[in-house]
Amino acid sequence: MSRGAGSLLALAGSGALLLFALAGAARDASVRYEPPGSWRVPAGDPSRGAQLAQTCLACHGADATPTDPPAPRLLHQRPSYFFTALTEYRDGRRSSSYMEPVAKGLSDQDIRDLAAYLLGDMLDRPPRAHTEMPIYRRTTRDCTWCHGETGIGEMEGLPVLAGQEPAYLVHALEAYRSGARTSPVMRGVVRDIAPQDDRAFADYYGRHAWLERNK
Repeated sequence: MSRGAGSLLALAGSGALLLFALAGAARDASVRYEPPGSWRVPAGDPSRGAQLAQTCLACHGADATPTDPPAPRLLHQRPSYFFTALTEYRDGRRSSSYMEPVAKGLSDQDIRDLAAYLLGDMLDRPPRAHTEMPIYRRTTRDCTWCHGETGIGEMEGLPVLAGQEPAYLVHALEAYRSGARTSPVMRGVVRDIAPQDDRAFADYYGRHAWLERNK
């Protein structure tokens, strides 16, 4: 065998070893990687969710005793947002001294079941509209781009604001402004909202009937 042919074989062998090594590393990485769960599949069981939700509704129900900081209403909330928020609390990607201990013991299926119950009859509940929007006419960069004029919006992963407790919405805006809650989108939005206008935004969305007790 010529020296040139031997060199080519050696190079080919080295390349094959490198490919095998990379493939092995990819297999190892795939074993360690845990993809995020789906909020859609498997489907949630609302009957089981109703049992799990009794603890949640002690603070988050429409008639719950006020808390400090204020707790948001959850009934008829968007399941995709609820699933994301609760898994982030559980996995330490979102901070709350109240929610982290509660979420720690929940499986993905527990959260899907809770979401299926809390969704209720959301899709059959048209919001009660009102047309008083003076604060929204003052700027084109406001909440309506994502959350809509009624606070329901159409994008998965976003919370329903319609009928939310105004005190909670004010608290959330303050948390985004201070950096206590992180979201590149929301940090950009609150830069264009004067702190003294927080309550006006909150009251506007709070007047829409949606996140209330099942009738």
